Order: sequence, then C-alpha cells, then structure tokens
Amino acid sequence: MRTKIGLKALAISIALVIAASSVAVYSATDVEKGISEGGGNGVIALVTPPFIGVAGASPVDVAAQRAGTTYLKEEAGMSAYTNVGEAIDIEKVKTVFRTIEYETSEYIIGSVPLPDYEETDDVHVYVHTDGWVVTYYLKEEVVAKMLDWNDYTTDEKITGTKLEDGVSVVCNAAGVPIRELKYYDFRYPNAEKLMIIADAQWTEGTDTFNIKLPGEFVFYDRSYSHYAYDSKVSTLKIDENEISSIGCDDYSVTHYGPLSPTQLSLDTFHTVSLWHDERDPHPRYTGEAFDAIVLVYREA
Repeated sequence: MRTKIGLKALAISIALVIAASSVAVYSATDVEKGISEGGGNGVIALVTPPFIGVAGASPVDVAAQRAGTTYLKEEAGMSAYTNVGEAIDIEKVKTVFRTIEYETSEYIIGSVPLPDYEETDDVHVYVHTDGWVVTYYLKEEVVAKMLDWNDYTTDEKITGTKLEDGVSVVCNAAGVPIRELKYYDFRYPNAEKLMIIADAQWTEGTDTFNIKLPGEFVFYDRSYSHYAYDSKVSTLKIDENEISSIGCDDYSVTHYGPLSPTQLSLDTFHTVSLWHDERDPHPRYTGEAFDAIVLVYREA
C-alpha cells in the first residue's frame, strides 16, 4: 500500500530541469503557483546519439553504429542512453534480461523488467561492449509511458523515469556507473525537447492548470499519463472533455495514451483538470491521483 510518506527515491537522478509555470511552452493563468502546488513541469533536451551516424562521429562511435544500432532506428521510440566510459561484460548484464531478441559477441538486445512494475512496462534495452546502454519503448508506444509515478514526490517534482530505471538496472548488473544520461526520440530526429507537465491531487477534490502551445513551435508528439491509487474515481479532463477515468480499491492504475492536435490545439489556452474521490479517507493511508501532459517539440 502506498502512503504519502516515504515514496521510493532513485539512487541516481536524471536531474530534470524543473521550470516555473511561466516557461515558453507551458503558460498558466496562476503563474505565482510555480511548481509547488500544481502544474510543475520538467524540460529535457533531446540529444542525437553519436553512434547513429551524425557528422563528425568518432571511429569508436562508427564501430558501435555498425553493431546493431540500425535495429534501434527501425523499432525504437523515446529512449534514454549513456556511455559508461568502460567495457561492459555482456554475460553479466544478461542476468537481468527477461527476454533476449538478439545477441552477438558485441551487443545484446532484449527486454528488462523494472522493479515494482508489471511485464507490460518492461523496457527494451540495447547494450554494447564498448559501453553503450540504450533503453527505449517501441515507436508504437506513447512517450508518456516513460513516466515513473513511483518517483513523483510530495513536493511534486519528477525525479526519474522508467527509461532511467532500466539504465540503472543494467548498469548495476554490469557493475558500471551511469555517465551523462541523455534522451532521444528515434522517430523524431528534428525534435529538440521533451516537456513533462505534471500535477497531483493528494486529497479528495479537483486541481486544474492551463496550458497553451505556441503556434510557432513544432510539436511532434502529445500524450498523457493518468495515475490513481486507492481512488473511488479519478478523472482527467481537457476542456471538460474526459480523457481518462480510473476507479481502484487499495491498488494503483495508470492510463496513458496519445492526444490529438484537436484535443491540444495550438495558440489556445486549454484547461487540464484532475479529479480524485477518496475511497476511504484515513489520516495516514489515503489515496492520490496524478496526471501529466508530455510534449515532444522543437522551438521553430
């Protein structure tokens, strides 16, 4: 059972840049709330991995490109990656894979389970002996699937993602550190940023924030994540249109899915509202509900 005290904390944080609610992409009518009372958002730069063939790639990176990374281009969506700066023993990391799809003397590709998550949340992983570790969800899956609500703290800061969790699992098995974790979406090579706008309702009631997507930006992907624990009913709406509804009794449920350009159109303020109805209020053990809008975009 989850409580509001002692939420899981990652040993290694991706150090999201948590911005005030007045940042360019996210505009709130209640700007002074900042991130402490709702509408908290994080911006992550999307950086092209050198091993997929960018100009000026080093010989080592080109070698990695020849060894299995074409597969990433074909099937990967949002990803997190690192080069640990030392050789990785494939035999060590194999122990944490649930399934292995491809394996050579140089690299391995498969799926890795995450602590506290079902098999459907397994991350896909590419590991190269040269030190590359890449975790990703498939290109058919929405970006919002990467959110790890177990690491959403009571001060409403996102401290990790499932993709980072996967990198941590692999690096721990290999006995190597995570160095300079970066993100990239293989579907959108021109995308520059990933923005996560998150909100929470810790007690019964409704919380809202307003969001406006500037028309001069290019948005490649819009998606949502909606989490509820021990909630009689929790709903996520955009402009009074229901996007997701959850009912759960002493367990948690997460919904995520795409948002269309109509649901979240440009140059218009949209109101995102999160309703949570406590199932059985208790001074220590109470339900909660979270939501997030996730954007992949480029500032034109």
